[in-house]
Amino acid sequence: MVERLTGKNAVSAMELARETGVRQQNLSRWLDEARTLPLVAADKSVAPEWTVAQKARVLAEGCSLTGEQLNAYLTREGVQLADFERWRIALEEGGQDSSATTKHIRNLERELARKEKALAEAAALLVLKKTVASLHREEDDDTDAPSGS
Repeated sequence: MVERLTGKNAVSAMELARETGVRQQNLSRWLDEARTLPLVAADKSVAPEWTVAQKARVLAEGCSLTGEQLNAYLTREGVQLADFERWRIALEEGGQDSSATTKHIRNLERELARKEKALAEAAALLVLKKTVASLHREEDDDTDAPSGS
């Protein structure tokens, strides 16, 4: 749903709400929440340019760390884990991105897009299920009302 609200052929939340039956308020809230995520945020200019020496220093210091220690170190240095891994792989492969790595990344991106679509569909189905349940409750309340004889 968020993907439909952003990008090239974006539609308005109101239009998407009419198409899907999901409330416009929910769509707008999802879009606002998605914009706070690092990969969806509009401001991509904050990523600093790293020199080879800086990358080498971060890789050298981070290579002996794991888990929370590595995450804490990368946060202090202002490096994303994905960048750290990309730098490490490039170093192992002689300083160049391999076609296998690029292909793997593309496959992961496709899988992520597929899962995001499935999640959006599941969310829409849950909203629909709640709406139907609410309508059934209202219908049951109407039929249970005592008649005025």
